[in-house]
Amino acid sequence: MSQTLTLTRIESKLFVREWTTLFFVFVLPIGLLTIFSLMDDGSGSSDGIPASFLPTMAIGIGVGILGMTTLPMILAGYREKGVLRRMSTTPVRPVKLLIAQLLLHLAAGVVVIALIVGLGTLAFGFELPGSPVPFVLSALLYTVAQLAIGVLIAGLVPTAKGASIVGNILFFPSMFFAGVWTPGDLMPESIRWLRDITPMGAGMTSMQDAWAGQWPGLVHLAALVTATVACVVLAARFFRWE
Repeated sequence: MSQTLTLTRIESKLFVREWTTLFFVFVLPIGLLTIFSLMDDGSGSSDGIPASFLPTMAIGIGVGILGMTTLPMILAGYREKGVLRRMSTTPVRPVKLLIAQLLLHLAAGVVVIALIVGLGTLAFGFELPGSPVPFVLSALLYTVAQLAIGVLIAGLVPTAKGASIVGNILFFPSMFFAGVWTPGDLMPESIRWLRDITPMGAGMTSMQDAWAGQWPGLVHLAALVTATVACVVLAARFFRWE
């Protein structure tokens, strides 16, 4: 356990030195929240868009970047450079580095969520989630699902550049089907069902439901759990240390 914590501290120091990563994970979502909040009064518009859409959109993007681009790029890069192979010859098993990266990205996800919720309520007048416990549950399930996707990408793609490309290819359609470009309830009926079963869509919708004081729908929670389990099983099958 001490080795894992030591690796987590080391990886955290390396993480905060990557200004590009920090920008896309933290600054970009907060910037989008700020821009769109300044264009709106924070109470939701007359066309039915809920007030919780903006903060959950920012959370969806920030955590999505962590899971689908940052994590797989780092893990695939370590394998490409032979770091994982060399670690396998030492008392520090490479699986501990994987755990350290998961802990680091989980913590980063929690920070993203806390920053967006805090900024939204303090600076832009958004109300706090009406159902805090369901909101925390939804946010954590969404974060874990995204990290599971990232581990699967890292397991299937051998290089850091390739993992980044694949992650981005998945990330932008995920935003579309989650209703980032067109809020979910305004999406065409023919594709609205995809919002309910894709991880980003299910995560955002669950957080919006909890923000409104409701329990998230079972379909959305089941979609997040199913995505997590499926990705973990496939990653365990295909992930290679070298």
